Amino acid sequence: MSELIEIKVDDPGNTVEVEIVEYFVSEGDSVEAGAPLVEIATDKANMELEAPRGGVVEKLLFAVGEIVPAESVFVHLRPA
Repeated sequence: MSELIEIKVDDPGNTVEVEIVEYFVSEGDSVEAGAPLVEIATDKANMELEAPRGGVVEKLLFAVGEIVPAESVFVHLRPA
């Protein structure tokens, strides 16, 4: 089995926590590289985290509306 890819904010900077605004995928969905996976909100802006490569969404780790540490892993992606 392939190693899971952990999707998280590349550089959270001074941001301490973020809110999960919306998931654009569900567990089990196939995605292409560059596909938006989740929208998160910081105190400064909203951003989308994208799939770095194609694969299958293995796990969504938090619920919409949840406030979590900025360095958290939000999605596990299994490479195709």
